[in-house]
Amino acid sequence: MHTPPFISHSPLPGGETGRAAHACMSALAPESGLPLAHASPRRALGTMVPSLKQGGAVVARMRKVDAQAPSLSDGDAWDVGASAGAWAVRYRHAATQTEKPLLYLCSAASLPALRALLVESGERGIVCSDAETHASRWPKGVQPALPAWLAAQRNCMPFDPATGEEVRAILRSALETLYLEQQSGYYYLATHDDDADVVVAPLSAADAAAAGLGMYRVSPPGPAPCRVRLCGAGRMLAVVAAAARLLQEDWDIVAQVWSCPSYTRLARDAQAAEQWNLRHPRATPRLAHVRRCLDDNTAPVIAVTGYGQHIAGQIGGHVSGRFIAVGADAMMEVSAPWLAVTALKALADDGALPLQFVEYALRRYALL
Repeated sequence: MHTPPFISHSPLPGGETGRAAHACMSALAPESGLPLAHASPRRALGTMVPSLKQGGAVVARMRKVDAQAPSLSDGDAWDVGASAGAWAVRYRHAATQTEKPLLYLCSAASLPALRALLVESGERGIVCSDAETHASRWPKGVQPALPAWLAAQRNCMPFDPATGEEVRAILRSALETLYLEQQSGYYYLATHDDDADVVVAPLSAADAAAAGLGMYRVSPPGPAPCRVRLCGAGRMLAVVAAAARLLQEDWDIVAQVWSCPSYTRLARDAQAAEQWNLRHPRATPRLAHVRRCLDDNTAPVIAVTGYGQHIAGQIGGHVSGRFIAVGADAMMEVSAPWLAVTALKALADDGALPLQFVEYALRRYALL
């Protein structure tokens, strides 16, 4: 991708940038009173937009990546009165000493459309796509090449939040990373419109920070040891939670449930830790976030994504014990019964229960 030569990929200096970022973060603070309980990621983001604009963010709605695109109303807070981008606002001569937080709301379903939008934004800011909410023949509403391309872009941090509370945590992390720490690049959030039914309470400070790092535990600790770990991103978190309930109710198997809004961030963090440890053999080893979360035992880990299997598979090399990645390109439907059977098969392969359990489960859930 090429951007015009006068665009700087480095954050622009200036105290106003930090003040605007702090104001936006304050507007998104848990105590701000935003009504996010049960809100889907898309609706929660629409609720946050007015507060972000008041905090100093530049919000642009990209209906189409086309200079002639008409201004169309969504009938919700995503309609911010902009059908073109924020190019003139960000790069006019008077703005050379400050950089306002930039939020793009788009429906880019194809890789060419997204790349054109990134040229418009100078590959900077927070790009939020609601392509998943539109009818499409592709998983999650986007061409399969798009998530794979995003995962390969080192200046992009892609997220697939499950709930409005996760969106809040990720936006705050993005504002801090891009505009306070002044790191280069952009964030990408895929947003769906399913009501939250897994996590509805505000995240604790620790869980919000962990969500920004890529994963946090949803299920509370219990007296019985967990026998399998189930990880889900976006819409798949609700499916994973339903599978955990089946395992508990039908098989008396305790499953830990983890939300993983960014498998890509987890994998990059783990790779960076491994490289640092290799270069500093005498120093205290760094522990990647995914290992801090999952290295406490060797129970099987099943990671689920609404994208292709390879997206969840990015963390496989950094997990102790048996690892299985499940995606939308699987031969079977990604459903709670199939995930329960997958968990039973993993336990059977580890010798933790008889193989007959798997055969019985296939018949019980009418999957044969």
